[in-house]
Amino acid sequence: MNKKYIIIPLLLFNLNIFAIEIYPRNIFLDRYELIPPLGFVKSIAVSMDKLFAISDNYLLIFAKHNLELIRTTYFNQEISLVAYDPFYDEVYISSVNCIIRYNVNLGSVREYPFSDVIGGIGFTRDRVYIQGQKKYSFDRMEGNIEQVSNFPDNVIWQRAFDKRQVTNYKFLTPYYYQDDFTKSNDPFYRYEITALCDDGIHLYVGTNQFGILRYNKVSLQQERIVYGPLTTNNLRLKKIGDSYYFISQNGISSLKPHGKKTWEYFRLRNNLGDFLIFNNELIVSIENQLTRINGAVSTPIAHFNDAIISLNLDEASIYIGTNNGLYRILKETSEPLEFGPERYPVYVIYPTSTQIFVGGEFALYRFDRNMKQWYQVVPYGVKDICEADSKFYFLTLGNQLVQYLPVCDSISLFSDSINVVLLPFFNIYDIDSDGRVIYCATSSGINYFDPETHLYNPVYNLPRIRYNYVVIADQDIIAVSGRVIYRLPLKYRN
Repeated sequence: MNKKYIIIPLLLFNLNIFAIEIYPRNIFLDRYELIPPLGFVKSIAVSMDKLFAISDNYLLIFAKHNLELIRTTYFNQEISLVAYDPFYDEVYISSVNCIIRYNVNLGSVREYPFSDVIGGIGFTRDRVYIQGQKKYSFDRMEGNIEQVSNFPDNVIWQRAFDKRQVTNYKFLTPYYYQDDFTKSNDPFYRYEITALCDDGIHLYVGTNQFGILRYNKVSLQQERIVYGPLTTNNLRLKKIGDSYYFISQNGISSLKPHGKKTWEYFRLRNNLGDFLIFNNELIVSIENQLTRINGAVSTPIAHFNDAIISLNLDEASIYIGTNNGLYRILKETSEPLEFGPERYPVYVIYPTSTQIFVGGEFALYRFDRNMKQWYQVVPYGVKDICEADSKFYFLTLGNQLVQYLPVCDSISLFSDSINVVLLPFFNIYDIDSDGRVIYCATSSGINYFDPETHLYNPVYNLPRIRYNYVVIADQDIIAVSGRVIYRLPLKYRN
């Protein structure tokens, strides 16, 4: 066989080994942003006006003057050390099998195969130096890496974090962080320091799931950056009022959309089912227990024989959907009352001023508050409900959207005179509304259904991948796909 035909497949194979993907792929064309988790900060570097941090597999770029997050880049492989090149305004990032060269202004990436464990990256005007098990020199222009016997004396180094460095800063004692009592149901858990960067005036401190802190080394004034939710693992989205919440096994994370967008969170020691906010307190479900939580204090409200699936409330009652039917508890009491037409799992509860919709395993029902009777609305299991253009929309357990148009009131129990339209487009996993159209998280991107045209329209400015959840908050589309959270301003929807 001709050798040239062997070389081509080998080159393609090597490119596949070392190829990386980043998101967004083009900062000038991709309108969306990535929301990073409050993860493990592995490394921090600074320039004159920017702060760079590696948190999990994200590169975060902050403005130094106000510590606002200005760009997030996700890498689809493990990254660990970030170093800023002051001569070329670039960032070098160490990965498992390569060195990544990131242009700060263009957002472009080049990669150079490199298999040694990197302990430090240094810069001179002429070359880049790499400290591994051996010593290396990198030519910026040619892209060649070669071994050297020694490093020059004028190298500006960025080295991997060593825990012994922390003891050089006595004001960091006790060398870990804890949540205050208002932020956690387990406030004595310790969050370790995992990265340090000293620029002479400020000390930047990275942590494991506690964010990034900046200290003024003269006044010791402390500022904290909380840049995302507690985690991106096993997320569910919930909207209450104009705020949206990320529910995870770590707790609840929320972002207030109006004014300065700041993250807030509450950590839980147990795996959360669902939650409500009542009298500025959390009402949470943990397995079959309904509990009121105020800081570190937990007060049981009611115990059920079956697991709690869903919660909601109105002015008079708290509604609890379980694996074995619906219950309600009058506010300021703790006695569960059976409430509902069937003893099947209840996935969604949607109260309005005149009626209550309840999505169950085999049908969707509504309770007429005036008639005090239950009616069957559709004979399909329903897991989500929202409103748009004065109409109700139901998401069935079969992942199909249903439009509900009541034409008159019924007088027969378990029957309803209605017009129900099964809308085309399957594999819809979540829905939300901006009041006019219905946004759908589907297996092929985020799409929105327009009641005026009866058409589904794709949101082209988001990747055409599977999304599990979507919510409209203020002027943003928030979409969750696997472990990545996307945010797209509504003005870029079309």
